[in-house]
Order: sequence, then structure tokens, then C-alpha cells
Amino acid sequence: MRVRHVLGAVALASLAGCSSPAPAETAAPAAPEAITVSPGAPRACSDVFVPDKPVVGFNAETGCTNKDGAVQFIGVIDCADGTKLWPVDAATGAPAGFAREDTNFKVVTGEVAADKGYKEAYEECVGPDDAVQVSPAPSAAK
Repeated sequence: MRVRHVLGAVALASLAGCSSPAPAETAAPAAPEAITVSPGAPRACSDVFVPDKPVVGFNAETGCTNKDGAVQFIGVIDCADGTKLWPVDAATGAPAGFAREDTNFKVVTGEVAADKGYKEAYEECVGPDDAVQVSPAPSAAK
């Protein structure tokens, strides 16, 4: 009787070996993992503020990321006509410059606030009564 049990166990073990997975070289390659990007995730500042390209759809509350991936919040000036003006520092990963909402980003040399073109854009933005709210840029969050 013992011999039958042992032979039965050996037979089961050999059958189980037949259903083992194929060797690694013949196995189908694993499907690549999908990368999910949150719709509200900030874009790179260098992708938002591109020289001579319009700034469209930038969300100042979400900010953008610098080259190290740290979130940068850009100070925004609310213009009298309801648009926004962004002075952008080079530390954001984008070139130093400025843009008004839906207009081309202009690169400046040196400090943005000292640039003649920026001063003109600022004066046009705030209008004659200077009724404007300036939102300072909070420190960068990581």
C-alpha cells in the first residue's frame, strides 16, 4: 500500500511539472507600465513661458515646476481689463521675462522690473487709476 501512495505522489508531482510556466526566454514580455499624470499637475515653467510664444492657460494657483521639479509660484498682477501680467524670474527654469495673458512671452536681460518694455506693459496693465492688486509670489514649495 505504501508503494502505491509513493508512486501516486511521484506521478502527481511529474504531472504538476508539465503545467509549469514556459521558460523565461519564451515568455511574453511584460507590458510597459502606464504613467498617469494628474490633470491638475503643474507644467514645467520652461514649457509655459516660452520666448515669443503666447502664454495660454497658465494656472497661477497651481504654479509651474523648475528644472529640478520643484513647484514655482509666479507673482501675478491683475490688470484693469481682467487679464493678468506675469513677471518671470530665471530661477523658475524659464528665461527671465514677462507676458500678459494670451500674449507672447518677452525675454529680458537683467531684472524684469527694470526693463523698459516691462514697465510699459505694467503701466498698460494697471491703467490710469492704478487700481491693481499685486499677488506676491510665495516661496517655492517642494
